Amino acid sequence: MNAFLSLRGLLAAKLLAAALLAAAPIDASLAANDVEVLINKWPIIAPPAFSDLYLVINGKTGKCLTIAGGTSPANNLSAVQFECDDDLSRRWLLRHVGAGGVATGMQIVNKKTGKCLTIAGGTSPANNLSAVQFDCDGDLSRTWLLNDVNGAIQIQNAKTLKCLTIAGGTSSQDNLEAVQFDCDSDPSRFWRLERR
Repeated sequence: MNAFLSLRGLLAAKLLAAALLAAAPIDASLAANDVEVLINKWPIIAPPAFSDLYLVINGKTGKCLTIAGGTSPANNLSAVQFECDDDLSRRWLLRHVGAGGVATGMQIVNKKTGKCLTIAGGTSPANNLSAVQFDCDGDLSRTWLLNDVNGAIQIQNAKTLKCLTIAGGTSSQDNLEAVQFDCDSDPSRFWRLERR
């Protein structure tokens, strides 16, 4: 039964990818096999348990994703990296979203503020746009895909198709903003989920 649900999730992810790719302007220079490679990047990792809380830890800086200030539920507050301590604002709930009971992505919900991770403005695929918290509504920009890339996780926005990273991608300084950027192989584009 679990294998069947995983297959259904994979098929739903590929259908979502195909729909998004069909709706987005595609560079005419892409060959048919390039499009297939893009679609195959979409498989969602095995969904984490719904009720579990996670630290979301950057693969390069080793710092945890949190919300600036860590206490306010106001919309559009920046997501930043910070020391991985016991503050509830460092904890995230991964809420499955999809259609027909099939998870096609996740909302990443801050435990302390109750708000969803999204990209500022929610529509532009431009690099270096800030990741912020916002109401957990049905907008596609509140949905994220957890892509398994050779055993590491990239957190990709379902609307902009960009990956979550830390601005600059190298410093472990606290309070650096999380931003979206191309889903390349830089270690700062990869994350680790640690159950807490």
